[in-house]
Amino acid sequence: MAKTKKELQNVEKKVEKGIVEGVKHLKETLSNVASHLPFANIAHNKKAETYTVEIDLPGVKKEDINVSIEGDYLNVTAERKMCEEVKREDYYLMESAYGKYARSFYLSDDIDRDSIDARFENGRLTIKFEKVPEKKRRDIAVK
Repeated sequence: MAKTKKELQNVEKKVEKGIVEGVKHLKETLSNVASHLPFANIAHNKKAETYTVEIDLPGVKKEDINVSIEGDYLNVTAERKMCEEVKREDYYLMESAYGKYARSFYLSDDIDRDSIDARFENGRLTIKFEKVPEKKRRDIAVK
């Protein structure tokens, strides 16, 4: 009976250790996922009635970026690929982030979809767009 109790305690310790390790691994994974979300700067020039979205994508190549409109959303996807010559076994610790990035931005009805322009330079994606011309603010002369 004492042997069975000891075996049961060992099993409990193993299960508990597995749960603790699993939670630790989950936290690390979620932290890694969060680091793959690109931050965006969004600016609205009220005078010119234009908008600018800037997204930093260091280490991403222009051909690995896709900007599209689907319904009322402007979607940006990108992938930072691991260098071909890098071998994981050469690293004790690898902190370089690689993987897929994705962001979506809601486009209201007053955004001119045809005015959207995207440029990528020095690791920064800049997307500019304007309001629909008939919805832009304009001054009316009083006669």
